[in-house]
Amino acid sequence: MLKPRKRLVKAKLKEDKLVTRTAQVQAFVHENSSMITYVLLAVVALVAIGFAISLSRASAERKATFVNMQARDAYGRGDLDETLTQANIILEDYPGTRSAATAMMLTGRVHEQRGEIPEAIEAFRKLIDKYDRNEYLSFAAYYSLGSIYYGQEEYQEAARWFSDCAARFPKHFNTPYSLLEAGRAYKKSRKYDQAKSVLRKILTDYPKSRAVAKAREELEKIEFMP
Repeated sequence: MLKPRKRLVKAKLKEDKLVTRTAQVQAFVHENSSMITYVLLAVVALVAIGFAISLSRASAERKATFVNMQARDAYGRGDLDETLTQANIILEDYPGTRSAATAMMLTGRVHEQRGEIPEAIEAFRKLIDKYDRNEYLSFAAYYSLGSIYYGQEEYQEAARWFSDCAARFPKHFNTPYSLLEAGRAYKKSRKYDQAKSVLRKILTDYPKSRAVAKAREELEKIEFMP
C-alpha cells in the first residue's frame, strides 16, 4: 500500500509545479501586457519590412535582367552607343543586382573597342574591385587589362595583369593562355627569366592544354637569352 501512495504524492507535486508555473506566466503576461504587445508589433513590422525588401529586390532583379538583355542584344548588333546607354541604366538604377557586373564588363568592352583606354581600364578595375568572386567576369577583366597594356606597349604592366590573372584563377580553363601572354609580355620587356618561368609553368601545370605547343615555341625563342 505504501508504494501507490508515493506515486500519488509525486504526481501531485508535478501537478502543483505545473499550476504554479502557469500562474507565474499568466501573472507576467498580465503585468507586462503592454510591453509584450509592443514587442509583437515590432516583430510583425520587421517581418513586413523584410518581405517588402525581398519583393523590391526581386522586382529590381527582373527589371535589371530585362535591361541587361537589351544591352547584350545591342552589343551583339554592334550598336555600342545603345549598349553603353543600357549598361549605364543598370549601373545607375540597379547597382546592387546581379546584372551590374555584366553591365560593367560591357562598359569596359565598349570603351576598349572605341579606343577610350582610360575609361576601359577604369571599368575593368572597378569590376575586379567589386566582383572579384565572379570568376567568369573577373578573369575576363584581368585578361582584358593585360591585353590593353600589351597593346599600349606597356609590357611589364601587361605581364603583371596576365600573371595575376593566372594566380587568382589557377583552375580557369583559359589560365594557360593567360600564362602564355604573360610569357610573351615578359619577353617583350626583356625579362627572360620571368618569361621562362611562366612558360614552363604551362608545361608542368597544364600539360594537356593546347597552349603547351605555343609555350614550347616561345621557350625555344628565348632558350639562350640571359
